[in-house]
Amino acid sequence: MPAQEILQPNPPADASLISDSIFELAVKLDTKDYLSKDELNAVQAFRRAADYIAAGECFLFALKFSLIAFQL
Repeated sequence: MPAQEILQPNPPADASLISDSIFELAVKLDTKDYLSKDELNAVQAFRRAADYIAAGECFLFALKFSLIAFQL
């Protein structure tokens, strides 16, 4: 495959078509700390572990699908 030379960077984004009044509908979140640092760390560790498990399941599903598709 030959190299492709890009002579100009990406064009600037178009102006948003969303009215500024929509931003007034945004939910304003309370920034109080509801969890202690230990609780927050535990939740983050649980989330990371769940993410790794989900990624592993996706990998195994793709592997199973490819083995069936190619009948290996």
